[in-house]
Amino acid sequence: MAFGARSKQNGLLLSQAAFVAGSFAPAAGGRLGAAGAAVLVAALGTAFAVLQLFAPSMVPDAVVAAETRGGARAGAGTGVWTATEAAGTALGHHAYATVLALGGFVSTTGSRSVRQSHAAHLGLLLGITVVPAVFTAVAMAYRRRCRPDRC
Repeated sequence: MAFGARSKQNGLLLSQAAFVAGSFAPAAGGRLGAAGAAVLVAALGTAFAVLQLFAPSMVPDAVVAAETRGGARAGAGTGVWTATEAAGTALGHHAYATVLALGGFVSTTGSRSVRQSHAAHLGLLLGITVVPAVFTAVAMAYRRRCRPDRC
């Protein structure tokens, strides 16, 4: 395996771990202060940006690794990547909507204002902390098992 693929794998896992850890920080609420919140947003944004760059850059590495094992699966690998990315995006939105619904969140239209319950506020918090962390942790578990040189 090329050094580059291994470095991307490790970089992806590191950024996923940073994203999971940082996802729980908003639970601290106002205790972070403005400066702490700005640092948190910058760290999470950086981790997310790295996730968005490393993952697709590894598809060609997986294709090359498959070809060195005697199989040409470029189309299949790209298809699986596209399908899982689309499914993950859809599942994330549905999971967040489900958490909001379970919390009793009430949506509004126009300028109408609605007072949200404590459970709805908790649903909002869980939806932006636990839900992304769980999805990312599942992706990390798979990524640890499936390295570009052996998938």
